[in-house]
Amino acid sequence: MKHETIEQNTASDAKRTAFIGAKVTPRQKEEIRARAQQCGMTVSNYLLARAYGYTPRARLTRKEAALLQELDGCRSDLVKYTSALQGMSTSQRLTLFNQIPFMAGWFHKLRSIAEAVSDFLTAVREQNRVPSAPKSEEEK
Repeated sequence: MKHETIEQNTASDAKRTAFIGAKVTPRQKEEIRARAQQCGMTVSNYLLARAYGYTPRARLTRKEAALLQELDGCRSDLVKYTSALQGMSTSQRLTLFNQIPFMAGWFHKLRSIAEAVSDFLTAVREQNRVPSAPKSEEEK
């Protein structure tokens, strides 16, 4: 089966002009519209993504967004603590923590937590995109 490549709207000036219709019940129509809205997509983009084998991610609720913002604030604090500790001399850190193995372990864990939180926030903030081609059998 031959598939035409449909480029993202933002990636080119190509305009979608062909129409595909489907009969659905009013309840199914509302369900599709609601799912597209949850993903921050138009119904057309949502259906195209699904037809290509992609599952768009739902957008965050207000409560989830607030929690993420709080998490982002925690990440910022962790980065500040990490920077402050890196700026201290060994004697200052010894005075502060009085245990080099504890300090080294804590510092190492703090940095990996900050990086993990940052990676998570970046991944969650990415918007859904209309795929440019169907998934291959290997990707499914």
